[in-house]
Amino acid sequence: MRFFAAVWPGARRVGCWLWDHRAVALPMAIGLAALLLRLYGLGDKPFWLDEVTSLRRATASVPALVSDSLNNTHYPTYFLLLWLVAKFGTSQWLLRLPSAVFGALGAALTCVLGGRVGNLRAGAIAGLLLAISPFEVQFGQEARSYTLVSCLILIALCGLVGLSQQPAAAALRFGAPGAPRRAWIAFTVGTAAALNVLNVAIPWLVAANLAAPAIASAAGRERRGFWRNWGLAQLVILAAWAPLLIALWRSRHGAVLEGADWAPGGTSRTIWSILAPVYLLRISSFITFDLMPAAVPGLGVGVLIAALLGAWRLRRDTTMLWVLGAATLTLPLGLFALSAAVPVLVPRYFAWGAAPFFVFAGIGLGRLTIPRFTALAAALGALGLANLAPYYQYETKPRWDLAAAKLTKIVRPGDVVLLNSYYAYSVFAVFARQVGLDPNRVKLTWKPDEAAQVAPGHDVWAVYGRTGQATRQPAGDYQHSLAALGHPAVEKSIGRYIILWRFAEPNGPDPTALEPRPHNPHDLSMREPPAH
Repeated sequence: MRFFAAVWPGARRVGCWLWDHRAVALPMAIGLAALLLRLYGLGDKPFWLDEVTSLRRATASVPALVSDSLNNTHYPTYFLLLWLVAKFGTSQWLLRLPSAVFGALGAALTCVLGGRVGNLRAGAIAGLLLAISPFEVQFGQEARSYTLVSCLILIALCGLVGLSQQPAAAALRFGAPGAPRRAWIAFTVGTAAALNVLNVAIPWLVAANLAAPAIASAAGRERRGFWRNWGLAQLVILAAWAPLLIALWRSRHGAVLEGADWAPGGTSRTIWSILAPVYLLRISSFITFDLMPAAVPGLGVGVLIAALLGAWRLRRDTTMLWVLGAATLTLPLGLFALSAAVPVLVPRYFAWGAAPFFVFAGIGLGRLTIPRFTALAAALGALGLANLAPYYQYETKPRWDLAAAKLTKIVRPGDVVLLNSYYAYSVFAVFARQVGLDPNRVKLTWKPDEAAQVAPGHDVWAVYGRTGQATRQPAGDYQHSLAALGHPAVEKSIGRYIILWRFAEPNGPDPTALEPRPHNPHDLSMREPPAH
């Protein structure tokens, strides 16, 4: 209860409804439902490249963790948290658990925020939308820091909303009676903490400063006091952020915006691949950003209409409309503009922008009568679950676990497993260790010249697959680059993203020993390669 009071400043003076059992129970219920949706299948999908990086840092020494993070344009804060979690185990389920918890807290905070701006019904819709969003569930099952930074920004946004609802009190000195201290603390601490986790929080800092003039204007004659307090809050935020920012700058020699050259260009297809999953409840592939078929067509359109209706209903409360609008629009518009100079059009960079958008949708539907609202909320929950359900079955991450398991069964001591890149080698090696593929008996490499040195009587197993979101050379081109190994005797697809070729040693076993079968991406058998 104290937690919600901290992020919901001034609640005791605003009708005391925070302390109404419904206002406390509702965010808790939304958060619990969101947690269950994120725990379901939490460890089912294999780690991909970024999560393997998280695993590597979580099992390294603290100095190595910090150095590797800074050298790769990451703050070490989240990985230090994983380092602590890894003391209890390094399973996929356990390393993803913090993200599931932060994602559930984000849904509860979105409910709190919707109730603070509108009413309990608005909060219920806003929190429900975040809880059932396939995009948010996906990142709640990802061993990365995006749900943590979203949660921290939501705490800061709750504080900013509290200030906007008490502009005159926000101009009082921090220690004065009636000053909204909790709101200032929530905004300042939430913003500073988010900036120390990921630089995707920078647009939030910009959005907050764009909203500040509206709050100052509402403060009237007391606006100078508000600007004094605002300036002090900015100094505290920058002072807390500066040490890590300077460390990152020095480690990268000033190149803090480099390293995202793999991000897709700003085409209409790219923009739609961001807007649809982040805001419109579509399921997307983690690796290619392709959209999966909509299980409930039109659901996203309904959310968009509700959000526009919510913005229209806030038209008379210009301060709140400006604050919430800045939180919703600054992120996408800022990143779309920045993409002209730096590749940043990746859905995960937009993750925290979904919550304020869903708050608008909650406000749009929150004025319905109780009977109509109850029916609508039940229908939305049912449709949302039906829309989310296919996500758990889709192959959104490459099945390197299946590739390692397959090779463990068919390779012989002395064979060579050739991966198509160093990154593929890094990911495959993790699963190879888990299934007992002995590197002392089977050589793993990503260098074709090393693979060509296979001992007589042994085979080369070439594995082509995606590990991350960067584009790769086509599979055919990679196969042709292995011409020195001869023509592959057999070929097999493992899921959507991995192909396995066997280059049989001329004096080795008969390559036809593996009986070909019709191609099935989910079948672990081998098949003959297509004719060239």
